[in-house]
Parts: sequence; C-alpha cells; structure tokens
Amino acid sequence: MRTAIVAAALLLAGCGGGFRYEWVTSGVAPATHQVDWLTAEPARPYTVIGKFRGAETALCAPSRPHCSLYDEAMKVGADAIWLQRRETWTRPEGWVMIRGRMERIRSQEYETLEGVLIRYR
Repeated sequence: MRTAIVAAALLLAGCGGGFRYEWVTSGVAPATHQVDWLTAEPARPYTVIGKFRGAETALCAPSRPHCSLYDEAMKVGADAIWLQRRETWTRPEGWVMIRGRMERIRSQEYETLEGVLIRYR
C-alpha cells in the first residue's frame, strides 16, 4: 500500500507545475505572431521582458512542443525565447491502485526549463 501511495505522489508531481513568470519590464507591446527559440545569447541588441521557469503541462502537439510557453511569449510581445537551462529527470516505473486494481505506471521523462523572454531593440 505504501508503494502505491509513493507511486501516486510521484505521478501527481510529474503532472503539476506549469511555467512561472517574473516580469522585468512593465511596458505594453503588441502581440507577436512568431517567436524564435534560442539556446545561445543573440548577437543583436535585446531587452529582457520576463524570466520563466517550469515545465510544460499543456497537451502540445509533437510539432509544437512547449506550446503554452510560446503562447505566453507571443501574448506579451516577445521576439524570442532564450533557453538558458534545461534539467531532465525520469519518474521511475511504479504501481498504483486505480479503481481497485493495481496498474503499472511506465517510467516517463520530464524536463524543467529556465530562461528569458526577450524583445529585440
């Protein structure tokens, strides 16, 4: 029974979260329709408009991973998402009681992303 509780807690921990934002600038900018994904500092001048940290919890299409992060970036007028740190971890396989039956929960990989939303000058 204790194993089932631990497995359920791990499963729920993997499902919670989302992205948390810390806004650096307060200016209002028009929404953008395209946002670049950067893994290195851009060569052109930019302004950081917000910081983010978290994990994707929306059901994104495989062709558009991190969809809620992109949606938020476009909404606040960002030109790019600059990913500065990525941590991955794996929830191990476990068993949990679901509707009176023990069900196997396969292992799954999760990631936590950290970076900034920027606007080019």
